[in-house]
Amino acid sequence: MNPIAIAQYGLIAATNRFSESAQKISNMSVEGVDIDLVREVVDMKLAKAGVSANAAVMRTADQMQGTVLDILV
Repeated sequence: MNPIAIAQYGLIAATNRFSESAQKISNMSVEGVDIDLVREVVDMKLAKAGVSANAAVMRTADQMQGTVLDILV
């Protein structure tokens, strides 16, 4: 199990979620497109939290690997 790889996939998923919501919001001006702005903003906030959480996982995994290397050397 590689936590950095897992966090990387999580970052990609969160980025895609954010992009999808941003795209929907940008299409609000198109006639006939029904967008729930509140839902899209909430999705963007959740995506932001996902990015933060996965970045924290990557930092922690990197620190743990550094600590293991320090112990071994």
